[in-house]
Amino acid sequence: MLHPDTGSRDQVLAAIKNASDAFTNNTAAVQEKMQAAFPDDAEREQARQKIAASLGQAHAEASAEETDPAWFTPRNQMAVLAQSAMNTRAVAAAAPLAAGVGAVAAVPDAAFDQYGPADPTWLESVIDSFKTFLTGKAKFVQHQNLTDFLVDIPDQITIALVADWGAHNDAAEQVAAQIRACNPDKVIHLGDIYYAGQDNEAEAMLKTWPLADPDTGAIPSGMSFGLNGNHEMASGGKAYFGKVLEAFGQKASYFGFRNTNWQILAFDTAYVEHRLLPPDEAKSTGLDSQWNWLVDKMQNSKLPTLFLSHHQPVSAFTQEHADATNLRADYKKFLKAAGRPVFGWFFGHEHKCTIYDDPNVPYFARLIGHGAIPHAPPPRDQQPEPGCESFSNMNFRASADGDAVCGFALLKFDGSQIDIRYIDQDGFPFLEEIWQAPPR
Repeated sequence: MLHPDTGSRDQVLAAIKNASDAFTNNTAAVQEKMQAAFPDDAEREQARQKIAASLGQAHAEASAEETDPAWFTPRNQMAVLAQSAMNTRAVAAAAPLAAGVGAVAAVPDAAFDQYGPADPTWLESVIDSFKTFLTGKAKFVQHQNLTDFLVDIPDQITIALVADWGAHNDAAEQVAAQIRACNPDKVIHLGDIYYAGQDNEAEAMLKTWPLADPDTGAIPSGMSFGLNGNHEMASGGKAYFGKVLEAFGQKASYFGFRNTNWQILAFDTAYVEHRLLPPDEAKSTGLDSQWNWLVDKMQNSKLPTLFLSHHQPVSAFTQEHADATNLRADYKKFLKAAGRPVFGWFFGHEHKCTIYDDPNVPYFARLIGHGAIPHAPPPRDQQPEPGCESFSNMNFRASADGDAVCGFALLKFDGSQIDIRYIDQDGFPFLEEIWQAPPR
């Protein structure tokens, strides 16, 4: 579960500041925990200075960010890792209560300030997070043959799409229950396992996955797929490329489906944040393989194509629109290489459900990033901010607790037609639309 402390802007910033001060001042608690983590004196001092600097920068950058008031989601990588460490610490503190041991360990006294410079478990969690920060990225998995990662699917098939769902909170469980009730043939997560895609967070996500066996936790192979998200990459993508792909029986972070009427191409925009890198920029990352694979699929099929990604190519909001600048530029280059546009594009990252039908956008754009994270309902008179994309609908519904409802999209393919339903966590069908493949 995501502990309420970790969604509070003030709590997160205070915890980062406390840790920053502790490592800067090299307190006795820091010395004790650093000694255990870094036995070598020179390495230990170098690591302490790096941790202090990273935490100081994280606090400064996170303090300047404007995020949804319902739940704080900072962008700085070290801030995200600290938020993950907070959640680990909070869950550990509450465990004795859950086990019936008593309240003493869960309620800190004056000498044990949770997330403070005297909390050794908190400082240890910060060190563990920083060691993740130091180890870099997991290796990007590439295809060996251009036929890899493309799956044939029947003309009649039901696919559930959910994004920003890996929060293992009440909303995620409600959305999962609604997905199960629809009995889809496949479920695809468009990325983001909170807070930092660490092993324990990936394991919690897999345990509550809609298609996981409730008794054994086993997930049927070939039915589940997941994209990489920026939160997975906060920890270098190690648990995503390891635990998640293994549990799903998935080979790589890009993949596709094809039948006689449609083509679906899902790709990684998180390994390098918010990018679909063209080959001249991608070779050092391995992402040139993804680009070449996608171009091949477009050039060797005339089927209308749906894109799936974690990050948004368009937005009605200034900051998110600016964040998507590079992805839009990459898509223009991709369009030139592929020779034709995509038909529709589903994405997450922003915690909203928005139907974009901007005449300047040459594809149907659908934001479904409202999978689990608490977020404030948009005002019903919400308008696109200047210079951003226009939308035809946005989910304004609120749940019983006053937050915006969470949900997912259900795509029912029937020959040349797709019936798309946007379903909320309480089963309410927010919207239904039908896409018809153009004549070939």
